[in-house]
Amino acid sequence: MKTVTEKQIEPTGSFVVSNDNSKILAQLTEVLSVLSKNDALTIFLMANEGIKSELDTPTKIGLTKKQYYTRLKQLVDLGLITKNNESYIQTAFGKVVYQKHIIGLTNNIKNSKYLQMVDVLKADPKFNDKDIMEFMSKVEPQVSSDLQNSPKKISIIASYEDMVRKALEIIEFAQNEICLVTRFQNDLIINAILKKASMGVSVRALADIDLVEQYFGNEKEIKKDKNQNERVNVVSNPFYPSKIERRYVKTPFSIIIVDNKHLGFEITDVSEPKKFKMSLYIEDESISSHFATIFDDLWKKSSATPPKIVTKSVSRN
Repeated sequence: MKTVTEKQIEPTGSFVVSNDNSKILAQLTEVLSVLSKNDALTIFLMANEGIKSELDTPTKIGLTKKQYYTRLKQLVDLGLITKNNESYIQTAFGKVVYQKHIIGLTNNIKNSKYLQMVDVLKADPKFNDKDIMEFMSKVEPQVSSDLQNSPKKISIIASYEDMVRKALEIIEFAQNEICLVTRFQNDLIINAILKKASMGVSVRALADIDLVEQYFGNEKEIKKDKNQNERVNVVSNPFYPSKIERRYVKTPFSIIIVDNKHLGFEITDVSEPKKFKMSLYIEDESISSHFATIFDDLWKKSSATPPKIVTKSVSRN
């Protein structure tokens, strides 16, 4: 069950019903309501090519004058069509609605049987997403393209505890690689990553310099003797002595990328940059690839040596 701090939205933007958005919601309702009427939809579709403003236009398209002028006014008031010289044509807003929603929905209805096939295949554990996409590309290429380009849901996480829970969830599905940039230390996440590393998953971890300096600040002293390096490793690297690659860099936010597909990144508060504010999680290869580039840039700038080694001589009394 989702907590009240987690909302599902499309990656192109979020919509939370609030006083600020109530007008947009009302307009959306009106647009859907008007276009659900057959006579209004007929006029709207014809306006794509332009409808001549003539006395016999209603008769030509099979509507009464009352039907025609009532729907025409509604479409104009909603900003879907406008009068240009002697014709009614779709506005820029109307063209977007026409192309992205009317045409798109029409194609999906035509291909509904293929979409039902996708549901059947997904219900069978023998087929993964790659198998299904390859099959659909041969049966119906347009459906395959639409599915691959369909928007993915984003999880907005507003609490640190829910952020940890979501991170554990995507780590559990890791099969090949985990890339981590962190400003926080959490034993649950560390143990989950160690478990995956022991199973053969490649892990690269970048720790924020301030976080590591905090590790040393919490240590009263580190003995300066032949075992000093071992003690430094234990203090600075919670993954030690595993084979996980861990480096150190100055970073303003946390990132986790799993198999170049599952992505989580932190949104920081400008006024309180060291305090957790919220994070976003998304399953999308193209966006994950973009953040993988950011990770690689940080990796190149990072150091294999902990940023600050506190050493104090210890009396041998």
